[in-house]
Amino acid sequence: MKRKATLAMVWGLAALALAATCGPALAFGHHGHGHRGGDMQFGLLAHVAGVSGQTIHSTFKNDASLKTDFQNVRNAKKTMDACIIAGGCTNGEIGAYASAQSALTTEKLTDWQKIFAGAPNLGAAASLKSQLDALNQQKHQLLHQAFNSATSSSATSSATQQ
Repeated sequence: MKRKATLAMVWGLAALALAATCGPALAFGHHGHGHRGGDMQFGLLAHVAGVSGQTIHSTFKNDASLKTDFQNVRNAKKTMDACIIAGGCTNGEIGAYASAQSALTTEKLTDWQKIFAGAPNLGAAASLKSQLDALNQQKHQLLHQAFNSATSSSATSSATQQ
């Protein structure tokens, strides 16, 4: 019985530690499948730079071109998906989707540029960005080490088993 209580306490503390460390990052929401969170990271950096959430929201909400660009991407994607599935795509459908996606990205980045142009504390955002980049590089190094050691240990174990 004492072992179960200790185990439950350890799991509870682990869950609490996970929630405490991941909670702030998850508060910004999920950024979708296949996206690296560029907008989410810009949002975090803008808040650190002293830009209010209301300013960010209104900048994007009031951009009529952005609404049009989103609609163009949706329509081009539907057309491209249909032609790919039908097996009769030409470069025109693929090019139209790529062009619409490029226009949307350009418009979004232009809005972010406007937001940061009025930010009162750009130094704090630059500092956080460099810290996040360093952590990301460290994460990639750790993953690389983990997968290399897993590969070498499985190769060693298969060689010893033969």
